[in-house]
Amino acid sequence: MKISDRINAMKKLLVAVDFSPASRYAYEYAEWLSLQLEGALSAVFVNTATHTESTVPEKKRKKMIQKENEGYRERLHQFTANYPNRDEEEVVEVKPEQLLVATGRIVPSIINTALDSKADAIVVGTRAKHNLRDHLFGSITTHLIGQTPCPLIIVPEGAEYRMVSRIALAVDIHQQKEPVLPILRDIAAALGAELRPFFVNLIPEEQDKFKEEPLKKKGHEVTMIRERTLVEGVDYFLEKYPSEMLAMYLPKRAFLNNLIRGRLPRHLAWNAPAPLLLIRENSD
Repeated sequence: MKISDRINAMKKLLVAVDFSPASRYAYEYAEWLSLQLEGALSAVFVNTATHTESTVPEKKRKKMIQKENEGYRERLHQFTANYPNRDEEEVVEVKPEQLLVATGRIVPSIINTALDSKADAIVVGTRAKHNLRDHLFGSITTHLIGQTPCPLIIVPEGAEYRMVSRIALAVDIHQQKEPVLPILRDIAAALGAELRPFFVNLIPEEQDKFKEEPLKKKGHEVTMIRERTLVEGVDYFLEKYPSEMLAMYLPKRAFLNNLIRGRLPRHLAWNAPAPLLLIRENSD
């Protein structure tokens, strides 16, 4: 990302919609976030075209998909419209910049739409409860974590928007040269939010020392939390220092394996008490 591009950090949000309650919360969260950022908002639904038989001639099949897409686009229009039964003071006046319907596999379609629309961030919702298949094979959100081309915001089902004034940033001081990358500084500045970097120290022989300790890393104040697991360390910090958003980087190095394949990302994506902002380290 060039310096001139960073000025517009997260000005264009793309919300992935599947018409579920979880995506309703994600879309409403994105509405309020776009207002705080003074940015633009778009929504995308992916039609997997499973209702069209493979035996149907290709020309007819395309017409069927096109008709389906028109129906989904109208449904998106209704989905993104303000509810008439809300109190006037609760209505968010945000007109979507684009209502998009893509066709194909869900994750590649969301990624391609984000690239084509030059989205600065993708917003997705996660359900409060997941079925066995999600736990065995991973949810759409889990797959997006490893492939997102831009910052990814994961909104827990039921999360109501709170103006972002503090962002808790989980860092790995052993793997990251810079605890705070410029892109996150720009996002925090755009939100007018305080950044609070913290590091979870898992070294067994240090667990009997002070629970937390301030560190200096490349000119940044980092709070070190001594805990047995990453999950417990993150939970401790968020309880001690309540934040409206939790942020993490997706490094290319060894920590990535722990982040993507371990317990931490699923715990945070599915159970985080605050929306989770994930940023690829090489996006800066």
